[in-house]
Amino acid sequence: MKFTNKVFVFNLVIWVTYLNKLDFKIILLNNRHEEVVILKIKIIKKDNIKETEVHIYHNIDLDMETKELLNYLKQNSDRVLAYQDKQTCCIYIKDIYYIESVDEKTFLYLDKDIYLSKEKLYEWEERLKETSFIRISKSTILNIRYLKSVKVLFGGRMEATLINNEHLIINRHYLPAFKKKFGL
Repeated sequence: MKFTNKVFVFNLVIWVTYLNKLDFKIILLNNRHEEVVILKIKIIKKDNIKETEVHIYHNIDLDMETKELLNYLKQNSDRVLAYQDKQTCCIYIKDIYYIESVDEKTFLYLDKDIYLSKEKLYEWEERLKETSFIRISKSTILNIRYLKSVKVLFGGRMEATLINNEHLIINRHYLPAFKKKFGL
């Protein structure tokens, strides 16, 4: 059973060709419109292991696509300690909509919950480098996965609307990096 599906990943149009239920390859068109296999994935079920393992074999330096895949896997499996109502909670980084620093405290905003973090905003920025997070102001880091739309505002700023309908301001100083990350 072989079928192909066109998908969008990391602002690129790629094709995923499923060779069977557990094997597939990711194909990208080069500038001459030739298919280039950028990644082959084989999934093997083993009953004797306790956790999922990911092995990456390559014969060259890691390319951009492989680095992005690694960052994606890391971001989706990393959990952090956060605090809410005198309780210590463990949350997935992928669930964070944005991070904001207010009065020297750092808050993690999820869909409906807000948590306190002991890490400073600059520490979060360093930790989340090369992920879907981007600094949009002096006090805010945004996860563009949850970005619904952007609107141009007066003074060279933009307003970001998240999928939960929250609105954040993108400061003009951070706009070039945001546009690059978002693909504008």
